[in-house]
Amino acid sequence: MTLLKSAQYSIRFLVSLACAAATCVVLAQPITFTVVDESGKAVEGAVVSVLGLPDSAPRPQANSAIMDQVDRQFKPHVLLVQQGQNVSFPNSDNIRHHVYSFSKPKPFEIKLYANKPDEPVIFNNAGVVVLGCNIHDNMLGYIYVADSAYARMTDNQGTVTFDLPAKFKQISLWHQRYSFDESARMILGNDELQAAKSDDSHYTIVLPLAVPAPELEAPAAKGFGNSLRR
Repeated sequence: MTLLKSAQYSIRFLVSLACAAATCVVLAQPITFTVVDESGKAVEGAVVSVLGLPDSAPRPQANSAIMDQVDRQFKPHVLLVQQGQNVSFPNSDNIRHHVYSFSKPKPFEIKLYANKPDEPVIFNNAGVVVLGCNIHDNMLGYIYVADSAYARMTDNQGTVTFDLPAKFKQISLWHQRYSFDESARMILGNDELQAAKSDDSHYTIVLPLAVPAPELEAPAAKGFGNSLRR
């Protein structure tokens, strides 16, 4: 009789564990955000961050991210990294560059160089770092240092998908054209998210863009540390 009760208890315990595991699986479900501008056009390169969740998602800090320089442009134009991550700045052009930033999260300077600097740059503070080249004023790039492990960049369809472990109540969105100072973020709380909700797994977010695209192609003012390199 005792053995029977022990076996029944063991079965109930295993069932309880299975139910708990099933619940965890249900809680972690794919959630897709689609970001569009006020005309309904997809916004590529917007950083969507889910805020207020435990940072259980892996942070890719083991390896350096790469911000290359190709054809006198930063490649990629926007690089998303996590706090504490290293960034390497190889120069794939056959001319030398002089990379710098005066942005508050990470002011730094890599003086005139070719090939690859000896050491990467560490980005410990969250925020937007605007990059320039002291030799080529038309070069402009961005490093977004995320303050959430749940941060992704939209593709050319304006979409990004997360596997979220729990309900979320707040997200932030950043894009270089969202504000004139290039660092502001749009924060959406629970009410705004409910209004943007298409179904349980999809949200469509309208991100107003204050800076028209042609302005990004305008020649920058000459001289080290011009106003675009905040």
